[in-house]
Amino acid sequence: MKSEEKQLFLQLCRFRDEGFDRALLQYASPAVLGHLFFNRMQAAAYGVLKQQKALGLVSREFRNSLREAWEKNREKNQSFFRCVEGLARLLAGCGFPAAMLKGALLCSLYPEGYRTANDVDLLVMQKDVTALGELLTAAGFIQGYIRNGELVPASRREIIESRMMRGETVPYIREVNLPSLQYLEVDVNFSIDYKNGSEVLLKAMLERTTCREVGKIRIPTLCAEDFLIHLCGHLHKEASTLPWVQMKRDMTLYKFADIYLLLGKMSPKEISEMFGRAGELEMEKVCAGAVLQTAELFGLKETFILEPARRILKDDKNWMHRVISPADNKTYVYRTKSLSDRLFMEDREKNLREEKKNADTCHER
Repeated sequence: MKSEEKQLFLQLCRFRDEGFDRALLQYASPAVLGHLFFNRMQAAAYGVLKQQKALGLVSREFRNSLREAWEKNREKNQSFFRCVEGLARLLAGCGFPAAMLKGALLCSLYPEGYRTANDVDLLVMQKDVTALGELLTAAGFIQGYIRNGELVPASRREIIESRMMRGETVPYIREVNLPSLQYLEVDVNFSIDYKNGSEVLLKAMLERTTCREVGKIRIPTLCAEDFLIHLCGHLHKEASTLPWVQMKRDMTLYKFADIYLLLGKMSPKEISEMFGRAGELEMEKVCAGAVLQTAELFGLKETFILEPARRILKDDKNWMHRVISPADNKTYVYRTKSLSDRLFMEDREKNLREEKKNADTCHER
């Protein structure tokens, strides 16, 4: 991609930014359009163009593709929130703490149609996974996967391995046959790491669950600080774990956009409280890295956001550039330190080099 195409792509994703360079619209190319869809930012880009009254300044194909995606998102979200409402009712009497994560709440916080979710993520204690599974099964859910548009039940081995190795269950899926939403998928998580994680951390988060109003729906979720901290942890897990880099799913921009959205709604006091809570949970580096990466990609300049994050990472310059390989317990760092440059790389894995402890040299992967 040309430099101007990259600049336009990022500009169309910055839905909170009042600055807009109309001269970049001449670079509204198929490559830019493809990156918007690949990063799940196409509907937000439509909203930016509409807000700037610039829809007529891009080609018909470019404009219509974004508009149709936005309309489809609106339809899908109407179906999705019908499912979220039913799931919230199901959880209301479950007898143990359970929190809806990510899209179940975020889709309502964005401007209409900007974001969709493919599933509902639930966070519970490991000891409650079986009880939750029984509740979902009684409501008609089946553990399995969607393959070629069909629901394929999981084998017993897949169910056991997922729970033991990944800190999550095989998805629970139910056919709902709603507009733009054939299946509802529920992912049950009992870890925020790439492996079966800390019970202490989960307990601390789930002790502060709350209900948030989304229209007429009361969604059980984490408190505001923990919700953002969990998002940062999820982003860090995928951005810093080698298998996600190999799948090219480590830097999908919508995950950074979620943090960009929430940061824009926070006061200096709330930012300070969030970092304080992250310190209590021993996740301050995770949050600082996610915040600084988001700030770089979306052009955030607020010092009350940047300064505490920079202070936390001042003694670990490679934190945002380090990738872990769980299979062999090796760590790698990116040679390229610019996040925006890495975002557009076709193969980020080739940019990694092995990090040697207590050594000044690194070996290329």
